[in-house]
Amino acid sequence: MLKDLKILNGIMDLTFNEYIYEYTISVNEDITKLDIYYESTDNCIVDIQNNDLINNNIVTIYVSNDEEINEYTLYVNKDNSTSVNSIEEYTKSLNIIPEGIELYKVQLLAIVLFLITIIAFCFIFRKKKNNKINTL
Repeated sequence: MLKDLKILNGIMDLTFNEYIYEYTISVNEDITKLDIYYESTDNCIVDIQNNDLINNNIVTIYVSNDEEINEYTLYVNKDNSTSVNSIEEYTKSLNIIPEGIELYKVQLLAIVLFLITIIAFCFIFRKKKNNKINTL
């Protein structure tokens, strides 16, 4: 099956994984055909269909051997704006700041839990007093 897949004149949304069968490709608006680089295992036949991007934006790659057939689908987005290099860079550009608990609340919670733990240990491990009267 496929060991590697790269689009030389576009950007894939994900790094190639042989078990992921759908990818989104970003290319410039003037691209009419994907330049596809691939490596396959021995005895595999690779058939690329619909690589004419003038009227079509879905390219299909069929990879077959004597036992199975895998189908990889490439959804092509044509855009004349600046392309994003990776999903990580895209998410960084969103400037998402996670909402969290304020620090004083975390500190207060830690103190309360510590005190509850100390009190629980005192009840569990306290020594019982013997109230025996000593007789002579």
